[in-house]
Amino acid sequence: MRNKNVRLLLNLLITLVVISVALAGYVNWQKNHFSCEAQITLVTDRGTEDLIMHFRFSGDTGQYESKGKYVTASGREIPTSNKIDFTFWRDGDALVMISDETNAIPKTAGSVYPYTPDFFYSRERGLRWKLTMENAAGYLFSYDGTPAFYCAITRK
Repeated sequence: MRNKNVRLLLNLLITLVVISVALAGYVNWQKNHFSCEAQITLVTDRGTEDLIMHFRFSGDTGQYESKGKYVTASGREIPTSNKIDFTFWRDGDALVMISDETNAIPKTAGSVYPYTPDFFYSRERGLRWKLTMENAAGYLFSYDGTPAFYCAITRK
């Protein structure tokens, strides 16, 4: 009877260790495998650009897609979109992204283009975000100590 109890306790302990290791592995896996969506409005004296941005992170590669519209100060609307493949890695709580393939962003006169980081329109350009999990539903992307946008986790 005593051997049976010891064996049962040992099996329970092994099961708890396996579950703990699997859970820790899954939490770590999620840090580099997620998708999220953000909405942002960029405002200048020449116009505004409303964007919906979608990020997909898969191991060490990712994809960024955006759709939106640029509205000039005179009220003219210009549709915008962009798609970027990138590689990324984590450096502590920072997320470093390097663009691989981009499509050319039209350099519309008066647009927010001059204020856009070169990651979004040139190959092999980097961007370093501080990534903070705000809650179970999303991440806060910050740049140089300033919150840039909240990205809600999607199940895509």
